[in-house]
Amino acid sequence: MFNKTNTFQNLNNCADDCDVNIQIGEGSNSKIFKAHSNILRIRSTYFNTALSSYWAKKEGNIFIFKKPNINPDIFRIILNFIYTGTISLLDINRDKDNKLNELLIAADEIGLNDELIDYIQIHINELSKENIILLFNTLNMIPCNQRNYNNIINFIIEYTLEFFNDYDDSNLFLKLSDNSLISLIKNDDFQMKEIDIWNNLIKWAIAKNPTISSHTSNWKSKEIEIIKNTIQKFIPYIRFFQISPDDYYEKVHPLSALLPNKLKKEINLHIIDPRIPISTKILRPRIFIKKQRWNYY
Repeated sequence: MFNKTNTFQNLNNCADDCDVNIQIGEGSNSKIFKAHSNILRIRSTYFNTALSSYWAKKEGNIFIFKKPNINPDIFRIILNFIYTGTISLLDINRDKDNKLNELLIAADEIGLNDELIDYIQIHINELSKENIILLFNTLNMIPCNQRNYNNIINFIIEYTLEFFNDYDDSNLFLKLSDNSLISLIKNDDFQMKEIDIWNNLIKWAIAKNPTISSHTSNWKSKEIEIIKNTIQKFIPYIRFFQISPDDYYEKVHPLSALLPNKLKKEINLHIIDPRIPISTKILRPRIFIKKQRWNYY
């Protein structure tokens, strides 16, 4: 991997001796980037082929290359990475349009994806706790059939699991997207107690519906129905049968109107006598193994 140096940064900013013009994007959303063919060839197998005499078009001594399917903002990040070997994960995460998905797709096409993923893995500790959650949310937005880079998906999932294991912070829990929350609570390695997952899920649902009071005792049928609809897709992943009877009757039972009737009845039966047959699948307990692998800020 290239190290960031002033020499390569200056090369990236200097157009005097560039011999490649790359037109990125289409129509009004297009931009011409100037670069050095030797650096592009060295850093990318894609450009090594694209700038060959069999493919590239030249006007005089200048290679003319068009890439309409990449956003100019994304290619600017890619080009900087080609020259310096660095990117700003923080800037990408701050982007209102969540450019990480586009960046990984573009890097994959240009043959830099493995290197970019390695960079993200090495430098993820530079992000704040909030930005780690944003990164996790961004990756969980990508449909499974479009995940051509499962290694980074799996890395971020594992990282975030361990991150939450070290930081039992309900404020961070509230920042999780729907998909991110499901990916955490369905995971056997998510080391949060089941009753804490339930409590945080209720807080998360209230945050999703800010007009609803945080005082659950004040809820009427309308509020109950809204929260029930908000959390229903998460219910199958909560291991209610692993919650102690005391915690269940203190924390869950007062809000049992949020649960499906069948589940509610079978939880009560199981508490009365675990030997009574029930049809609801009892999920196995989570695996509580403390791992110390990451250094967090």
